[in-house]
Amino acid sequence: MNTFNEENLAGNSKEAIDILGRKWKYDCMSCAIAKGELELPGGLIFEDKYITIGADVEIPLNGFIIIATKRHINSISELTDDERYDLIDYIAEVIKALKDLNIIEKVTIVQEERANHLHVWIFPCHKEYEEKFGKGVGSIKDICKHIKDNITDEEIQKCLETVTKLKEYFMEVKDGRNK
Repeated sequence: MNTFNEENLAGNSKEAIDILGRKWKYDCMSCAIAKGELELPGGLIFEDKYITIGADVEIPLNGFIIIATKRHINSISELTDDERYDLIDYIAEVIKALKDLNIIEKVTIVQEERANHLHVWIFPCHKEYEEKFGKGVGSIKDICKHIKDNITDEEIQKCLETVTKLKEYFMEVKDGRNK
């Protein structure tokens, strides 16, 4: 079991141990994912020419999805019009998919410019964690710590199943856009 150490979280170091126990080294995690150098647990849910969508590498919280730009920027203000459109569109699609698939009822969206690569967290609001840690952005750190310190095979499996369901959902979305 991995113990939570904020200094060694993927965004704060040059290596990560994913939820499957694989160790990855990289210069920038989002760039490594976009280039196919780092394989997300369950694989990418979806990608287009600007964006990648996948489950969090280190926190097996069912429905915790990260949408990242392929281009190395750290602010929404740096997006081109096309990138901004895709980002907002996919945030809405991920939330809709999670709700349609009965994974979650509500989410918290997080993006901060202190990260070295633009990514948006779609953080699921599970009732059990809200009851234990409270609601809102302030509870996210404690929820992540709890989950990382208490990783179970069951939670990992739920996350991988959700990735598979979301991949299927996004294949339908992609097919619908091409018609």
